[in-house]
Formats: sequence, structure tokens, C-alpha cells
Amino acid sequence: MPRSDGPSKGRSPRPVLRRPASGVPRSSRNAPGGVKPGEGRRPVSRPAPPRRNLRALAARLLEEILGANQSLKGVVQREQARLTREDDRALLRELVAGPVRTLPFLDWAIKECTARGPERTQRELLHILRVGAYQILCLDRIPAYAAVHECVEAAKSLNPGAGGFVNGILRSLSEKRGSLLDARIHFPGAEGAALRNGAPLWLALRYERRFGEQGEALLRALAEPASTSILFMGTGAEARGLPILERQGFKLTAEAALPLTYRVDSGNPADSEAFALGLFYVMDPASQIPALLLPVPRGGRVLDLCAAPGGKTIRLALRTGDERRLVAADRNRRRLRQMAQNLRRLGFPFIRLVAAEAPGPLPFTGGWDGVLVDAPCSSLGTLRRNPEIRWQTTEADLARHGARQGRLLSAAADLVKPGGHLLYSVCSIEPEETLDPVQALLATRSDFVPEALKAPEALEPLLEPAGVGRAFVLPSKVPWDGFFVALLKRKGGRAKGSS
Repeated sequence: MPRSDGPSKGRSPRPVLRRPASGVPRSSRNAPGGVKPGEGRRPVSRPAPPRRNLRALAARLLEEILGANQSLKGVVQREQARLTREDDRALLRELVAGPVRTLPFLDWAIKECTARGPERTQRELLHILRVGAYQILCLDRIPAYAAVHECVEAAKSLNPGAGGFVNGILRSLSEKRGSLLDARIHFPGAEGAALRNGAPLWLALRYERRFGEQGEALLRALAEPASTSILFMGTGAEARGLPILERQGFKLTAEAALPLTYRVDSGNPADSEAFALGLFYVMDPASQIPALLLPVPRGGRVLDLCAAPGGKTIRLALRTGDERRLVAADRNRRRLRQMAQNLRRLGFPFIRLVAAEAPGPLPFTGGWDGVLVDAPCSSLGTLRRNPEIRWQTTEADLARHGARQGRLLSAAADLVKPGGHLLYSVCSIEPEETLDPVQALLATRSDFVPEALKAPEALEPLLEPAGVGRAFVLPSKVPWDGFFVALLKRKGGRAKGSS
């Protein structure tokens, strides 16, 4: 007989037990004192939020960097703070920084796989293609099918019909990967140097004319990501900080040419206990050089005219041991506030900070023994750590920077006392920003002459001489930022012993 779902004849129906609406068993509800909140309730499971499409996010950040000239570091850190997974944060940075560093090759490869070409492709789609092309052509750890799928989904979010377009190009790139990589190696001339090293063509042409065969070596060095370096606040801080950093798992390598300076081979030192204790400052080794080469007489007054964020001021204070005779000026009040925080953390509370709009009217009179001018510039020497600058600077910008630097240098010269020194520096190696402003000053100020640089013995071989009192730091020679320094002396006065 078929089984019935209802009660059998002749039997009383089984009573149906219903749970109270509150979800708490009746016996518990009626018990003296009732139940505590949440007792007896079933846990409610909520689905995990969907992971963000990092390729779509990376493409959006590329538009901010390449279209709106925003800082790569700034926009990436902003979005990383919204991601919960460390692997997602790391991948996002790779998907943004990688295409910025390899842009000419990616655009050339995309052009090889489409009749439309990058210049005729919608910008939002082009950024998605760049992200996908970078993963397929330059990364091995992400399967091509995964890169294609995520980029296709990102394209669909812009336009449902764009998925097929992106899918076709990325699959073609995947199929041609070997031939494209081989063609890049053998591409001739300055265009080949630009493709291989992620440089704008104008910069590759410029270095080819200026440096000849060494031009591509310089581009190659600037294409490498920069390491992080730290400067300890004296031998006591070094002795105290090294064991702390090593205990926390940081790997350090001493810079032979610079005392108290170490390269950090793994980890972010700003996350360390030693950083919180104010035992070191994070700065590229090349940034120390201006403060090391400015002669400072014992008891002399020194002005750091473009001081923020403060690295050179700190190096001067360490070198002279007399922070009360050191004044640091900058036009940016926000950066001065950050500098004040750094100085307090590092134990230099007595350095005077002044807001000054150089090269406009300055709140100083003359009579300074030493004036350091680390002038605002194109920052093309810092491409290893700021790769986006190569796409935010044009060759025409260099002359504009040079003209402003010349005005700044002239204003600074008025502050130097007879017999005192003026040291000019920029994190650039371009003639318009380096040799030209110095030569212009010497042509108009007969009271200034070049002064021979007296570099520490270990540092001297790393400098590339460019005339009396002038030298470059070339990243192809030493793995630091590109830099230029020039030392001038004002005639007159009596020489004093320097520290």
C-alpha cells in the first residue's frame, strides 16, 4: 500500500511542536530569570563579501596616474588601505606599478595585435588591456587564462560589448608572447632602448646623444625598482637599532661609502620598533651627499633653503653636532609640519623651521656661512622609486624648471657671507637643471667661483666629475638616485676650520 503522508485512520494526530517566535525553547523562556540575550539562538551565517576585481581597480588607478598626473604611491596606498588581504594589496601594487614601468612595450605589443591601435582605443579599455598585457607578457605566476578572464569582466563593467574585444586581443598576446619578447630584445636604436627599459622616446634619444652606448645602461638602471635605505642617528642609535631590526626579521646591508647607512633587503623598516624609537631616518644614499659636501666652519651658521621633508637637514645636524645654528626653510607649510614631527621623533627639537617662499622675498639677511639649495626639479633622477614621473614630464618642462632654479640660486647667493659657501643640488641629471643654472649664476656673479669638492675617500669614486666643484651621481654607476651637486664659494672673508 502506498504510504500516506497524513495521520492514519483511527489514530489521534500527533501534536505539532512549534518553536516560539523568539527562537528560544519554551522551557527556557519560562525558566526563572528567563535567558540571557543570544542564549539558545542559532548563529546567523552571512556570505563573505565578494572580492573586488583588482584588474578593474588597477586600470582606474592607471587613469589617475597617467591621465591626472597623480602620485603612484599615493593612489595605490589609498586603495590598499581598503583591501583586507595582504596578497591583494601586493598584487594591486604590481598591477599598477608594472604597467607604468613597461608602458612602451605594452602599447607596442597591443598595437601588434589590433588594427585599431592604442591611440584609437577608449582610454578606460586601453588601461584594462595594459593591465592584462603586463600580466601575460611580464609575469609568470599568474596563469594567462585568469588574467584574460578578470580583464574581460572588467571590460564588461564598462560596456557589455567590450568583453569580446578585450578577450580577442589578450588571447592574441598570449599566443604571440614568445615572439613579442624576442622582438623586444632585438629592437634597434633609441626606440628599442625605450621599449626594453620603459622610457619615453624623447628620454631615450636624449641619453643616446649624450652618453652614447652607455645611454641604455643608464635607462636600464633607472628602470630597476629602488631599494630602501636608512640612516641611523649616530653610532649609539646604530648599536641600539641593528639588534632590534635583526630580531624583527629585517635584513640589512651596510653601505660601504656612507657611515651609519644601510640598505634594507627585506621588510618595511617604517613598521619596526626601531623606527618608532627614532633611531633612524629613511632616505636614499644619494640624498645625503649635498649635506656631506657643504663645508661647515666650526660655530658657523647654516641655512637649508629647500629643506622639506628634512633628510639633508638631519644629515647636517648629525655632521655638525650643533642643531641650534641650523635653520631649515621651505615654502610648503604642510611639509614643514611633517618635518617638525620627524625632527621631534629623531631627537632634534632645536632646529629652527621657517616658512619661506623662495625665490621670492626671503625673511633672512645675509651672513650665512653655508647655504644649501636642494632645488625643486623634474625629479627624473628618482625614476627607480617614482616611475610615473617619466610620463608626467616632457622635455620642454626641463627648461622651465631650469629657469626657476636659476632664480632660486640667485636669491640664495645673496645670503652667503664673503668666504662662505653655496651648495646647489637636484635629484636630476639633465643639463637644463644642473650645469646650466650654475653656469648662469657664475656668468652674472663675479663674486662666486667654483670650489673643489672634498668628498669622503669612500664616496669620491662614486661621483662622476663635471668640472671644478661639480659632479653627478649616475644610477648606472652606483644603485642610488640620480643626483647633481655644485659647490660655489663667495670671494672674500677669512677661512675657518670646517667640521
